[in-house]
Amino acid sequence: MKKRNHLSRIAGFLALMVLGVVLTAGPAGAADDRPLAVVDSQRIAEEYEAARDAQEQYQKYLRELELEVADREKELQAMAEEIESQKMLLGEDALATKMQAFEKKKAEYFEFREGIDQRAEAEYKTQISPILDQIKTIVERIGKEKNYGVIVDSAALAVLYIDSDYDLTNDVLAALARGDD
Repeated sequence: MKKRNHLSRIAGFLALMVLGVVLTAGPAGAADDRPLAVVDSQRIAEEYEAARDAQEQYQKYLRELELEVADREKELQAMAEEIESQKMLLGEDALATKMQAFEKKKAEYFEFREGIDQRAEAEYKTQISPILDQIKTIVERIGKEKNYGVIVDSAALAVLYIDSDYDLTNDVLAALARGDD
């Protein structure tokens, strides 16, 4: 996990460096300077009704999951309190049966908790991904139509569109292979 985080940081740093070089130098061999454009994804999320609706549905789903977690926790707490209050009155077999039921319920709770992230991610993909795909398609179309070289999301500081002429990856890899500094 540490290695993945470290590699992600390196990749992010390299991406920022390369973007800086690209924005400064422009595309390799290009005779004309194509403009840089900016899109504010935060503003789109706030002003585009479908995006607001999708976000509201996703947040509603998360609240429902939280309520389900709270209900399951209350149920476990009630079972634990019942066992504690009755353990002196119950016979050994009855206590063992109640403890077994409690352990089973506790295992189900932890299994549920472990699956929450996957369920939330699946819901995110269901609600938000179609909107993101729509935005990406529009940004790419506008980038090509208006001949932008690079389009950056100002809210996330992420590149949304980059013309392939701006991609210097092969040049960088070749220089690395040659041992250039």
